[in-house]
Amino acid sequence: MVRSAAMMLAAVIIPKIALAQQAQGNHTVTDGDTLWDLTEQYYDDPFDWRRIWDANRAGVADPNLIFPGQVLVIPGTEPTVAVTAEVTDVAVESPDPVDPADIPTILVEDRTVVRGGVVRAGGFEYLAVPRDLVFSAPWLTYFEGDPAHTGVLEGSAGGTNRGVTVRSYERVRVAMDVPARVGEQLQIFAVDYAIGNVGRVVHPTGVLTVSTVVDGGVIGVIIKEYGRIQPGHFVGPMPVYDLSIGEYADPVRAGGAAMVMGFATGASMQTIGQVAFLDVGTDDGIALGDEFTLYNSSDTDAAEGVLQVVGLADETSAARVMTMRDAVFEQGVVVRLTKKMR
Repeated sequence: MVRSAAMMLAAVIIPKIALAQQAQGNHTVTDGDTLWDLTEQYYDDPFDWRRIWDANRAGVADPNLIFPGQVLVIPGTEPTVAVTAEVTDVAVESPDPVDPADIPTILVEDRTVVRGGVVRAGGFEYLAVPRDLVFSAPWLTYFEGDPAHTGVLEGSAGGTNRGVTVRSYERVRVAMDVPARVGEQLQIFAVDYAIGNVGRVVHPTGVLTVSTVVDGGVIGVIIKEYGRIQPGHFVGPMPVYDLSIGEYADPVRAGGAAMVMGFATGASMQTIGQVAFLDVGTDDGIALGDEFTLYNSSDTDAAEGVLQVVGLADETSAARVMTMRDAVFEQGVVVRLTKKMR
């Protein structure tokens, strides 16, 4: 069958018109983004997170797992203009000469396009310590009594969950003497085990956002899972996080010493990313992002491993292993402050 040119044009144009009528912008995921946060940002309603998830299911199988650099469709928002063609130098005949200074410089994402060609790749800025590392960082508490807290997780607030474990995006009830504000985020945590002569380890298990104030407490929604969340876990304020992109640790000379008191997992350090506890904290001027180095005992210039502070208390801090040659970090080893946050 031979179709007319008009029919062929209609077949091409009509779908494009339909797509244009269905406005769909996009969002490039950055570190710390969640579907909950994005839905609140674009729709002012974090409970509508499924709207974004449904539009991106082809690339987002698990709503908990979105990654920096991933581009998500945001239904109902204005489409963004994307540059799809490679920009190259093109000779154009003109009756009048064109002054290069009159040609504007265009910034396209992380590339600078000037005079018709890409001349510089933009540097990638990042957070020295990602927000989730701070919010999930363990800390130490005393051997006796409960860790400081403002509430206790009672369990699921209705719904179909009859299990013991609470999952992401589930509504939960928290018993609190002084209820938190609607919209406030709260940290959920539990005591794991004890380090002899040091203290007990407290591990964050998740984060919730308060949605409703009720008699004797609040109702909230789980927005982060760092571990198994169960009724009876403690609830308290979020750790202070005030880092900005572009703030990094600078080398220092004659930095102070700190001792490794123990490990968050209860075992000797064996892998990158595990956490050790140091016997210095905010009272000693330690800040998030500070770095400590373990040097070789026979060669004081040879670094055996590096720790970065990801959690703070008055007298102690939690530091993750960034580099190490072997399982060099042991309880009692001394490390030196070698980089200090600006």
